[in-house]
Amino acid sequence: MEKLPLSINPCPIIESIFEIRFESSFPGDAIFGIIFNQFKDEFQNVEQLPVLQLPAAIRTQDPNLKFIPHYKIKKDKFIIQIGPNVFSLTNVKDYCGWKIFSEKIFDTYNKLSELNLIQIQLRTALRYINILPDINIFEKTNLGIQFNDEKLGKNQVNFTAEVPYEHGASNLKLINFAEAIFENQVIKGSIVDIDTYVQLDKFESFTEAIECAHTAEKKLFYNLLEKEFLTTLNPIYEGK
Repeated sequence: MEKLPLSINPCPIIESIFEIRFESSFPGDAIFGIIFNQFKDEFQNVEQLPVLQLPAAIRTQDPNLKFIPHYKIKKDKFIIQIGPNVFSLTNVKDYCGWKIFSEKIFDTYNKLSELNLIQIQLRTALRYINILPDINIFEKTNLGIQFNDEKLGKNQVNFTAEVPYEHGASNLKLINFAEAIFENQVIKGSIVDIDTYVQLDKFESFTEAIECAHTAEKKLFYNLLEKEFLTTLNPIYEGK
């Protein structure tokens, strides 16, 4: 396989997310307080999220709400979101790069692990949401979608698929003619959303597992793009 770029310029990433879904032996309504106490010296500005407007009985009984966060705390370009069964770390605004983001993930995970509140880790994933301005992704991708021998993509398409790799799978979503609000500006173009989960039990360390998920996500993103289109995105390769 050809070498993958380290990055492209301008960077299309508008959100990068590390998420853990879990079961805990602690009461659901105690989870936020326990986690916030661990991070309060760094992350502040507590904000309640919309799901808390629902009655507690609905929140606990509806399976669609199980992994919805209840609160968020933030510092600079990082946001932590917390729910009774979910924890996530998000890099918003300008992507800080994998070196800084991965260091933040590992530090955050170590602090979370010290609390011993996670009984079962159900899902561990990295998610990258990209927007390519003024681009119809279906005209620039190696992915072909056809109906009765006619290639789709000239009109609006919302495409989703699960793409497996050796140690997990990526949930891929492509949307053309989309709009995204970024830093209070509306950006029109195509969204490439890749949510990659990893099987932790396949690795000796958490670090190896997350690095593997990141590599799988990166391979999928760059392999989607036609070579000619990729060259227009100012790819930067190692050693250059």
